[in-house]
Amino acid sequence: MKFSAAILCLVAFLLFPAFPATHAFQKEAGPVKECAECHSLSKEEAGKILGGMVDNVFAVVPGPFPGTWEVDVEKGGKKVPLYLDYSGKYLFNGQVIRMSDMENLTGVRYTDLNRVDVSMIPLDDAIVYGNPRAKHKVIVFDDPDCPWCKKLHGEIKQVVARDPEVAFFVRVYARTNNPKTVKKALSIVCGKTEAAKLLDDAFAGKKLPPATCKTNAVEETANLAGKLGIRGTPAMVLPDGRVISGYMKADAILGLLREPK
Repeated sequence: MKFSAAILCLVAFLLFPAFPATHAFQKEAGPVKECAECHSLSKEEAGKILGGMVDNVFAVVPGPFPGTWEVDVEKGGKKVPLYLDYSGKYLFNGQVIRMSDMENLTGVRYTDLNRVDVSMIPLDDAIVYGNPRAKHKVIVFDDPDCPWCKKLHGEIKQVVARDPEVAFFVRVYARTNNPKTVKKALSIVCGKTEAAKLLDDAFAGKKLPPATCKTNAVEETANLAGKLGIRGTPAMVLPDGRVISGYMKADAILGLLREPK
């Protein structure tokens, strides 16, 4: 049975985990090499291997674990990291978790690849929590009927109380096929200076007054969310364009904002 150099590298890693990766086997005499020094993969080669499975290959970088390449592809309008072994015969399509700290490396990379242009998000009708001139501006898409939005709302207030350099600009989001939520969203948006209180009331389960204005703001927010690829709520857009979906605690939000760009 013949083993490829990639398999030998992987076997060496598994059998001798105490040794650095530079101690993997190599054919030629001379200084010990990293496995990647003996292997290469271009975007064109990756594209031929993946064929019609993806729309485009736009980057190939070393993978997050030995013997692999990370192949960044576009599929259905989204950018996704895939993993190929050095032989090009095995494709890994799933979540890579780093066990030392349980960080989802695939999720982090996906978020990084799918940054949005923050400048295309108008904030005129946004509800502001914190100082509008704060250094870090986070845009939030909130549905007044969403229980996880309610939980995140409490964390947002904690962040603002703890760090005056963070402000949240909330755009009230409601799917146009949900009349009940659209009605609430219109009531909040029409509240103008009272909008923050009305959003608080909505999350508290209080009855809102009827909308007193005519506006397309709610529909425009729904359309904008679609263009940004936001399909669910809550969703936060960080200052660097990363889109974070779902509920997150105040400490985690502050941690993301303090990460180096």
